[in-house]
Amino acid sequence: MQKQNIIGHTEEELREFCRERGFKEFHGTQLFNWIYHRYPGNFSDMTDLPMQLRQELEEHYYLGYLYSYRRDESRGRDATKYGFVLKDGKRIEAVVLTDKTGRVSFCISSQVGCALGCTYCETGKIGFIRNLSASEILAQVLTLRHLHGNPQSVLFMGMGEPLMNYAAVVDSLKLLQAVGVGPRKITISTCGIVKRIYDLAGAGLNVRLALSMGSAIDDKRKKLIPVSNHNSLSQLKKALIYYRQRTKRRASIEYILIGGVNDTREEALALVRFAKETWGHVNLIRYNPIKGSRLTVPSSDEVNEFIRILQVHGIEVSERYRRGQDIAAACGQLVAGYR
Repeated sequence: MQKQNIIGHTEEELREFCRERGFKEFHGTQLFNWIYHRYPGNFSDMTDLPMQLRQELEEHYYLGYLYSYRRDESRGRDATKYGFVLKDGKRIEAVVLTDKTGRVSFCISSQVGCALGCTYCETGKIGFIRNLSASEILAQVLTLRHLHGNPQSVLFMGMGEPLMNYAAVVDSLKLLQAVGVGPRKITISTCGIVKRIYDLAGAGLNVRLALSMGSAIDDKRKKLIPVSNHNSLSQLKKALIYYRQRTKRRASIEYILIGGVNDTREEALALVRFAKETWGHVNLIRYNPIKGSRLTVPSSDEVNEFIRILQVHGIEVSERYRRGQDIAAACGQLVAGYR
C-alpha cells in the first residue's frame, strides 16, 4: 500500500485515525501539534505518543516536509530564495521577503510552471507542468516557518496561477487557517480568472485578493496576458466589485510597469478609471528583466510621472520596493531551474 503524506490532514482527521485504531482521541491532537508546530524528523521522534501508534503511522504515512536543493540570499539580505524538490522530483521555488521593519512574508507557489504565458514573466516561459496538492502548498509554509519563524503574511505570488489550481488552493487556505495563519495574513494573486474570483468570494475564506495587471486597456492587456482573451476588463471589473461586496475586502491592483509598453499617459488614465470603479489600491512594480526578452525597465522619471497622474486623480498608489532581483527571486523571475 502506498504511503500518504500526513501533512494536510486536519486535527479532526487525525483524532479519528487514532480513535479508529483504538487509541485515545487526544493522541490525534498531540500528533497534530507535532506535525504543524514541532517539525519532527520522523514518527519515532514523537515520544509522547504510544509506540504502537508511531509504528502504525510509519506504516501508513510519511512526513512530507520539503527539503531545499538550493538556497540563495540577496545582497541586501531582504530576500531568500529556496528551491524545493517534490516527491516526484519536480521542482518549485519559494521566497522569504523581509522589509526594513523586520516584517517577514512568505511568497509561495501553487503550480509547477504556469500555463498563462504572460510576456513579462519568466515562469510563464516554462509552461504548465502540474498543479501542487494542498499538502505541497501547506508544506512550503511549514518548512519556511520552521526556518524563519512565523510570517506576517503569506503571498500566493510564486510559481503558477493560484485560481487555475482552485480546489487545492482553497483546501490549503483552510489548512493554513487551522495552523494559525489567518485570512488577514493571506493574499491570493491572480491574473484575472473571473469565474474563480466569484467562487472565491463565496467560499467564506475572506482572504486578500491581488490582481496582477499588465494594462487597463483591453487590447494591450490581451497581448501581455494571453488568458485575458477569455476575460474582458468589463467582466473582471464586475468580479472584483462582487468580491469586495461579499468579503468586505477590496482587491489591490499589482501593475507591472514596462518601459515604452504600458507606461504612457493613456495607460495611466485607463488605470485611473479601472481603479476608481473597483476601489482598488494600486501597487506599481517595475518590470524585472527576464532572459531573452526585449522588454525594458522604465526609468525613475517615467515611474514618477505615472504615479503623479494616478495621484492627481485621487488614486491610492505606492511603488513596491524591489527585492531579490540579484538572485532571480523578484516578481516574474522564478523558474526552479527549468530555464
